[in-house]
This record gives sequence, C-alpha cells and structure tokens, in this order.
Amino acid sequence: MNKVDLITKIAELEATLKANESAQTQLNNDLIAAKKQLEDINKPVVSEHTMDQIYLAIEDAIDNFDFDNPDSYETDFTIDYDNRIALESIRFDDASGIAECVHREVEKLFNVTTEEKND
Repeated sequence: MNKVDLITKIAELEATLKANESAQTQLNNDLIAAKKQLEDINKPVVSEHTMDQIYLAIEDAIDNFDFDNPDSYETDFTIDYDNRIALESIRFDDASGIAECVHREVEKLFNVTTEEKND
C-alpha cells in the first residue's frame, strides 16, 4: 500500500465510523423511548383536567394542614454561652399526617373500588 491508498482507507474508515456512531445514537434513542413506553404501558391514563384537580386537592390539603401544632415537631434546646436558652434544632415529625390529609383530599376526586383479582 502506498501513501495515497492509506489516506483513502483512513478516510473510508472514518466515514464508516461516523455512520456507525450516528446509527448507535439513533439506536440508543430508540431504546430509551421503548423503555419509557414499557414503563408507561400499565399506568392508568389520566387527563390533564384530572391532573389539575389532583394538584388542587394536594394544594388544599397542604394549605389546610395545621403546621402550628407544636406536637408535630421535635425540638432540642441548649443553653447559650450567656445562659440564654436557645433552640438548637427543630425537626418536623408529622409527614404521615400530611400524607393522610393529601390522601383524603385526592381520594374525594375518585370513585375508589376494591378490585378482586382472579389468579
């Protein structure tokens, strides 16, 4: 092989490599799309209007939750260097209360039934 043949061969290999990279990119995109479709295949279909209602129900539940209830918090106090009591840490402990409130509000939007499964 001479120099011209090698230059031609390199150009052909680079072109083939670019074509394969393009095909690989397209295959990766197709794979991602197929995985997304598989994820979504058994999900119930919900309209945008229903999703808006769910959002509003969640918003109402959180707005109406009593965040002022001191029993919902765990606090740690400390004595400061000048003998003052200071709040060292505060942690909200009523996440399940918020979840129940949200669940009740969202459940009001649907006719919930008990499905019997035949296996």
